[in-house]
Amino acid sequence: MNRLILISGLMLFSFFFGAGNLIFPPMLGYTAQENMWVSMIGFSITGILLPYLTVIVVAYMNGGVESIGNKVHPVFGTIFAICIYASIGALYGIPRAANVAYEIGTKNVLPVHNQLTLIIFSAVFFLVVYLIALYPNRIIDNLGKYLTPILICIIAILCILVIINPEGSIGNAGGDFVQTPLVSGILEGYFTMDLVAALAFSVVIVQSFKLNGVNEPKLLVKNVVKAGFISAVLLFIIYFALAYVGATTDQTGFKDGTDILTFNSLRVFGALGNLIFGIIVILACLTTCIGLVNACSAFAMKKLPKISYKLFVLIFSILGFIVSTLGLELILEIAVPLLTFIYPTSIVLVLISLLSIFISFEMKYSFIIPTIATLIISLLQILNDFNLIKVLNVVYAHFPLANIQLAWLIPFIVCLLIGIIIDFFYAKSQTEMT
Repeated sequence: MNRLILISGLMLFSFFFGAGNLIFPPMLGYTAQENMWVSMIGFSITGILLPYLTVIVVAYMNGGVESIGNKVHPVFGTIFAICIYASIGALYGIPRAANVAYEIGTKNVLPVHNQLTLIIFSAVFFLVVYLIALYPNRIIDNLGKYLTPILICIIAILCILVIINPEGSIGNAGGDFVQTPLVSGILEGYFTMDLVAALAFSVVIVQSFKLNGVNEPKLLVKNVVKAGFISAVLLFIIYFALAYVGATTDQTGFKDGTDILTFNSLRVFGALGNLIFGIIVILACLTTCIGLVNACSAFAMKKLPKISYKLFVLIFSILGFIVSTLGLELILEIAVPLLTFIYPTSIVLVLISLLSIFISFEMKYSFIIPTIATLIISLLQILNDFNLIKVLNVVYAHFPLANIQLAWLIPFIVCLLIGIIIDFFYAKSQTEMT
């Protein structure tokens, strides 16, 4: 069992650690400099702790993403789950993983970059994804035993070599990291949107334990907590190491974490640097994509049981291939509004679900009121981002924290307290009546 937990933890780590997770921390360290440690603590809260709590909540509910949304209303639960899998699946997460693997992983390796090379790369990429995702009972072995250890080893070697022989010394912080390093780190972790991915990946990890004979609810949750902890610790160590790589990079003019890691790969590995960095990115994207295809196929089969899991794997692999050839910019244009709409709601539902585990009375309005408020404010944010209705833009601007895209946070806390009070007195009245 301990071996299964370890391999499951490695698999979960591989799901989370995509290309975005690879390039965020170096840029944070590069900008935060002397305030890197404080900033990374903030990053860990939203980039590691929240996704970890999400995995635990879904395991505890033992009903997948839908079970969380059903607390508001069954119809809402279904729509919410579909939006989650659409946003991290065929519309965004799956094709984005392939496109990022191509754009970054082969940036300095392939001599030519055009539509044809993108199509060829995507075809090979999704063939590998399809073949591995085809057998869900083997995913834990393919990822946990083989691909993830290779990924971790390559990243570890890069980080250790840079830490032993840093390019420069840590200097003065820049940007928002000068005055508010903790808050800036929290926002950086927030923008990874890993909590949405965790809603899907947690289902995969739960299912992997069930396929290995772990069906007793308490034991299942216990094992998921342990596997999730392994994943969280690995993410924590590697994120901090990557941030340190960025903080000790003296060269100026880097626009993102990709440039920082490419520079350091060339510096410590020489001519092989581009190839090694390309392998890191492609492996990170590949493992994430396999997890997403598996999660989306399992959910679709649950909704349409007459269609086999293997056919859904083929469908999502083909869809991912088609959309990935459209290019990263178009993919972002399609998906960003949807993610903006559902991400705050996802956080709200996870936090309330976590709270409900420790509250004795039934929580009904505690789910409904904050969720509705968050949905409305998220809609206002989208209208504001696209500047569609100027009157509503003024309304949105008056919300606290609207300038950092957290306009939903204060209303959520207020509405949650109102909902808890209503639920408490309703439960009390029901007890008195009986």
